[in-house]
Amino acid sequence: MNSRSVEIGLFFLRIMIGLIFVLHGWSKFEGGISGAVGFFESMGIPGFLASVVAIIELAGGAAMILGLGTRVFAALFIVLMAGVLFTAKVGQPFIGGTEFDYLTLAGSLTLLFTGSRFLAVDQLIARQGKVQNASS
Repeated sequence: MNSRSVEIGLFFLRIMIGLIFVLHGWSKFEGGISGAVGFFESMGIPGFLASVVAIIELAGGAAMILGLGTRVFAALFIVLMAGVLFTAKVGQPFIGGTEFDYLTLAGSLTLLFTGSRFLAVDQLIARQGKVQNASS
């Protein structure tokens, strides 16, 4: 397997992880953030964190799709998913309960450690920086 194949695989993972988080962030705002605030407060979590989480999901997911700050947002998604597993999903079974959360956690861990350069804004910025440094 060559590095190009690996990068294409990571690209698809990056797009899907980004899409999942965009949709989850959007859903928190769609009907008004008050529902998410109430849910957070029902678990003993400060309600303002619902807005913080929704913004990280929405903005981070969009950035992930673009390949902008992939590793930074992957780290934030790991924190979010750990929070979900230790609060909202604690005690739930793996099958029919937490498997999706563990999968998004694993995908985010993969992107944290590997990054994703294929069709990524970060890669374009890095290339332009190299071109400018070479011409200076």
